[in-house]
Amino acid sequence: MAARKLQTEIDRTLKKVGEGVELFENIYDKMQSSTNQTQKEKSELDLKSQIKKLQRLRDQIKTWVASNDIKDKSILMENRRLIETVVKAHDVL
Repeated sequence: MAARKLQTEIDRTLKKVGEGVELFENIYDKMQSSTNQTQKEKSELDLKSQIKKLQRLRDQIKTWVASNDIKDKSILMENRRLIETVVKAHDVL
């Protein structure tokens, strides 16, 4: 029962990672294409907020990777790397 609950929580978190990365990309593109300084600053604030959310998700994934309760950690490692790669690729860390 606990394993199923943990798997449900992991699945939910991985879904949030996918949605968060997509939102991050959209905000970043919007910020890059904006010519209005006010809009650009708002996008920067939204971007920082999204980075914090992704970093919290990454920290949760790190906790699960370190846990002995999970056998196959490959999907967790992929999502952790995805977060790190996306944020670093846009040079906003």
